[in-house]
Amino acid sequence: MDKEKVKILGISGSPRRDGNTAGMVKYCLEWAESMGYVETEYLSLANYEFTPCTGCMKCFGFMAPADDPYTCYDSDDDTKVVAPKVGECDGLLLGFPVYSGGVPGLVRNFMEKLHHFGPMSFTRHAGGLRYKAMGIISQGGQLYGGQEFNFMTISNWGSILGMYIANAWPTVDAPMPSSTFFGGVLTTIDGSAIYGKNAWKKEGTRTVPPVSGSRNERSLKNLGRHLAEAAMVMKLGREAFREGDYKETEVIPFTKYSVKPKKGSYVEQLINEGKVTFISQEELEAKKKKRPEE
Repeated sequence: MDKEKVKILGISGSPRRDGNTAGMVKYCLEWAESMGYVETEYLSLANYEFTPCTGCMKCFGFMAPADDPYTCYDSDDDTKVVAPKVGECDGLLLGFPVYSGGVPGLVRNFMEKLHHFGPMSFTRHAGGLRYKAMGIISQGGQLYGGQEFNFMTISNWGSILGMYIANAWPTVDAPMPSSTFFGGVLTTIDGSAIYGKNAWKKEGTRTVPPVSGSRNERSLKNLGRHLAEAAMVMKLGREAFREGDYKETEVIPFTKYSVKPKKGSYVEQLINEGKVTFISQEELEAKKKKRPEE
């Protein structure tokens, strides 16, 4: 009997295609693959175009066609290429540098364009990332240059989308001291060239012994393997849950809707299925008039 496999998608969120972040993500993916039941894919957001979200609300279901593929309705950008890859993976690994004390604009645009997966989306993609594992690599050129803040920003975002954040706990063959327990909260401060592509590695560390490089590598080694395990546990657990016929909650943001949906939209489908009740503006005004005066 063939064993199950999981797919982990590694994404570099750095505008630099071949810098430290790219090397860290690829190294982490190699250790995930070492578990033997993992397939990986790597991509750099620098190779794609994401326009900022304008808050047009066209993806809020009342306008979005029910069977549409994942796309941005306000801009014909690469959301339609990258978002499906995110939706299909079992584990997501996202790495990024500190830019001006925060995440790079490229990452922020990417985050906003995954709105369809979120709890406020009235599209068929809502909840598509629930019960999937996520690994985070937040790296910078200082010891405390904003990595922790950025890690929490992305961790909160991943949790909102329903993902489970993998840690980088020490292991038998990669014990303490390491850089972090959280995940990839790393620094290149001791690199021979802080922004050089190998500044995070032992071979690129200027100190003797190469402390920061060694700790970075241990953390990424642990993160990659823990992410692989988490992805597999979540996948097998979900399969067992469904096969066991356990009760599952149905996720939906609103059960009453007052914006008239377009014909063929996802909200119209939910109304026809009886999951959402449409309330006209006239009915809303009538209910207001019936409220008792304070």
